Parts: sequence; structure tokens; C-alpha cells
Amino acid sequence: MRPTVKKRLSALAMAALLAVTGCVSAYARQEQPLPAYISADSVARYIVENGGEHTVYELECVTRTRDEQTVAGYITGIYGLEPDSWTDCAIYRAGGTEAYEIAVLRMADEEQAKKAAEALEGYIDAREGDFAGYEPEQADIVHGSAAAWSERGDAALLICRDPKTAEEAFQASYEALTRWPFDPPGTDDMTLYDTSAILAAWDSGDTAGLSEKDAAILTRAAAVVDEVTTEDMSLYQKEKALYGWLTGHCTYDQDHYDPLAQLDPDSSNPYGALYNGKAICVGFATTFQLFMDMIGLECVTVVGAYYQCAEDHAWNMVRLDGNWYCVDSTWDESDAEPDWKYFNVTSDWMAATNHQWDYDAVPEATATDGGAGPQ
Repeated sequence: MRPTVKKRLSALAMAALLAVTGCVSAYARQEQPLPAYISADSVARYIVENGGEHTVYELECVTRTRDEQTVAGYITGIYGLEPDSWTDCAIYRAGGTEAYEIAVLRMADEEQAKKAAEALEGYIDAREGDFAGYEPEQADIVHGSAAAWSERGDAALLICRDPKTAEEAFQASYEALTRWPFDPPGTDDMTLYDTSAILAAWDSGDTAGLSEKDAAILTRAAAVVDEVTTEDMSLYQKEKALYGWLTGHCTYDQDHYDPLAQLDPDSSNPYGALYNGKAICVGFATTFQLFMDMIGLECVTVVGAYYQCAEDHAWNMVRLDGNWYCVDSTWDESDAEPDWKYFNVTSDWMAATNHQWDYDAVPEATATDGGAGPQ
């Protein structure tokens, strides 16, 4: 950890924190560039999520809701940074009469990050004046806030009730967000079932050329789509309804765990999920993919791994209103909606819950609204 620009953390507190965190993390000392998935936004969200005061759903992400010109004007005119001095940024704030504001600005190097933190210090002083008098409690919060910088070249604005915890999260974020290197396990056959003929028949209404199995899959899948969706539903609502059907009607084929059992080959394709009510991950994923293709929602199947790349795994990603979301129906099977943990989640969440994949070849899911739009 590095000291804040504001000298409000005493040397004793700093020493204690360094002892806990092992000084600057080993990852932060490395000189190679940060992976693309460790963005300013992912660092900012990590700070918010580990600060215990707000969730990202409760805040405005200025860098998402405002246009680039407005954001640039905010950073230069309000924060006081030089134009075009940052390469990436993220700003989360409560707005109104609440001072809470977390920002991460990615600079060219450590020295530039120090200068940016000094500029943010000036913003903190000015911001305190905005609340002095009519919102004294918020003014006190701003007074106790911090601006910080990291050896990785980021500067952070930490206006919150517990800047010490926020800075600890800031410094820990690089190591925490670093994902396990992907190395395909190759323990299972992860070939995806070809549904192209099924989809062609669905679009044309002509099933004459389908195999007996594909015709059966289409019949059952079409019945499910008709059962749980209506024409007036949004794509998000249809996705949610079909996810609920799949996780509620299909269970994991336990024979996959037994090395002496003969796994039903249909557990790897939609037939097993739709007719037998059981599947392994690739069966869940290809069934969900089929549903999404049928309703016209852009979807991809990710063939990856879990348990530190010891086991093969597959899940899906959908694209709603231009944003990608991760979906793992296998790990939500048998759970009702309130208990879903893997429906329209971020890539960071998947990585944090022991999913691994080819990070450069798969879209990055960063939106935190669950696909339903702003909360």
C-alpha cells in the first residue's frame, strides 16, 4: 500500500495496514501491463463493493450515463486534471445531497498518478465547501476523505465514510481481480451440439429435413417457449422466463460424478435437458443457447473451466441493449429466482466464483444492472 496524498492516515495506522496486507501486493510490483479486464471500472467497482456503504446498483456511474465530452469536462473542469492525461476512468457517485463519490483514473505511470491524486486532493477541499453549513454531516465525511495513488499508475478519489477501508480495497484490487490463467482441462468432450438445422426449421416452419432427434428437440423447445413467453414480453423478460424454466425443470446428471457409471450421451445436448430433465453443463448451456436463438436474443456459449482449470465447464453470455452478461444455468439449477447467483452477472463475478475461460476471446461483461436496465 502507498500513502494517501492527504495525511489523515497516521504512520502507525499505515504500518499496521502494511503488516496486514503484506505491503504492496506482489502483483502490484510486477512491471508488465495490467490485463485488459482489470479496467478502471473494475477497480472502482471493487472499491465500492468492498467498502460496505453502497452497492453499485445504488449509484450513478457517470462514465456510463454521461457522454464522453461531459465526462472529460468533469475530470478536467471539476477534478482539475490536464486534458487527455488519463487513459481510462470510472466515476461512481450518490449525487444529490450525499457526498459519496468513488473515482479511479488510469494514468500513464506512477508519477502521473501522484499528480492526479494531488489534483483530486484539491477537489476534496473544494467539495467540503459545497456541503459546509447546510449539510454539515456530509461536509465531515468529505473532510475525512482521501485521494490515493498506486504503483500501477491509478489515482483514486475516495469520498466515503471509511476511506481507510476504501483505500485498502483500492490497493488490494489488482491482486484480487487477477484471474487464474486459463488452461483447458480437456477432461470431458465439450463439443457443442449442432442446432443449426433446428433453428433453420424454426425460422422456416419446415421440419421435413430434420432428424428424428432434432425434430423432437424442436417440438419440445417450441412448446416451452410458447408456454413461458408472450409476444409482449421484452427480450430480458423472455430470457428470465426461459432461464427459470431450465433451472427449475432440469437437474445435473449425477452419473457424471461416478467414474463407474455410464453417462447418458443425451445429457450433453438439449434432448437430455428437455426430455429427460437432466444434463451436464454443456447440455444446460446448449439448451439455453437454443432458447435464446429461438427468441432472437444474441447469445454465445463459453467453453471454459472451473476449480482452477481442473474441470471443464460451459456457460453462456447474452447481449442486452449492447451490454454483455454472463449466465450459468448449471450452477443455478434447482434454485428459485431469489437464490439465483449466476443470472446476468459480470465477468468479474464469474472469475471470483472460480470460473476460468479464454479471457481474450470472450466478450467482457461489465454491466451491473442484471440486464433489466438502470435500477
